[in-house]
Amino acid sequence: MVDCSRQGRRMNLLIGQSIDDLDTPALLLDLDVLDRNIAYMAGHLRERRVNWRPHAKAHKSPAIAHRELAAGAIGITCAKLSEAEVYVASGIRDILVANQIVGPIKTRRLAALALESEIKVAVDHIDQAVAIDRAAAELGSKPGLVIEVNCGMNRAGVAPGATTIELARSLLELPNVRFEGLMTWEGHAVGIADHGARASEIRTSISRFTETIAAVREASIPVSIASCGGTGTFLVTSDLGGITEVQAGGGVFGDVMYRKLQVPVEPALSILVTVTSRPTADRVIFDAGRKTIDPSAEFPEVANCDDVTGLSLSAEHGIATLRPGAAGPRIGDHWRLNVGYSDQAVHLHEQHIAIRNGRVVAVFPTLARGRLQ
Repeated sequence: MVDCSRQGRRMNLLIGQSIDDLDTPALLLDLDVLDRNIAYMAGHLRERRVNWRPHAKAHKSPAIAHRELAAGAIGITCAKLSEAEVYVASGIRDILVANQIVGPIKTRRLAALALESEIKVAVDHIDQAVAIDRAAAELGSKPGLVIEVNCGMNRAGVAPGATTIELARSLLELPNVRFEGLMTWEGHAVGIADHGARASEIRTSISRFTETIAAVREASIPVSIASCGGTGTFLVTSDLGGITEVQAGGGVFGDVMYRKLQVPVEPALSILVTVTSRPTADRVIFDAGRKTIDPSAEFPEVANCDDVTGLSLSAEHGIATLRPGAAGPRIGDHWRLNVGYSDQAVHLHEQHIAIRNGRVVAVFPTLARGRLQ
């Protein structure tokens, strides 16, 4: 059994420490940079009169979600029902689970959560909705449903147009759910390297979505939610019209991935590591590998050494190659690795160590970590 009081005391002892005195590896979150990124994303969408519903699957932290709400977010997006349960327990009520909820255990949990929140989930088949309706009838709740539309991602989602209209009509016949609208995810465009071609595919994808929204409304079916847009696409998506909300969330951390996509955010999230070996003049070993940061989507970057020419990770070790003639670092020195893709780093850590001006000012537990069901 975890001794929560002891864990809390250990976290409190970090407050006021210099980051130079921290044990490593440690997940650092620069609050000044985080707040600037949040303000930028919230302001960008506010200017375009598009609501912000940031995805919380990256940060896993109610403390960060509440900062986003304070900046103007209308609610949050989750990937899993168990994540939503954590955030509802923290006082957040308006949540979209951008995923299909299937099976009697999950539908009962969803129905129960709808007694305490304005929760909405994605569906792309009537069978999912019927099961949710049945569970809601037993508990006396009324979860919201949005239809996921496949506009090019080719993952989940119904086809645009007539198929979406047919499903919407069927949802309206169910007495224990609320049909609230449509969502899509144009994520297939993120992998297009050329900026112009990427923007063109985003526009094509969203046009399929907005045309479907118009068709559903023309069929006398109200659509209050039209949700889409991740960090890699929202700069284009938010300018296209017809969208009520954007789910972009990971950008608040200023990941390497998003900065490569020309999103104007700053690196707020890093891993503090210690140099443990300097076996040759051009090779540095540090104490963080794939169990600390998963590089499969995007490698981290070393923030405080310009001499790194290559980086690789094994399970427990990081290996950096330096250019010829590089002087530092020495054994025992700290490096900071700007996170490549926060979704594949944060969930490996029990807490964000929040810092300002090089000192710890707070510790944010990653309470939604490991919530996979």
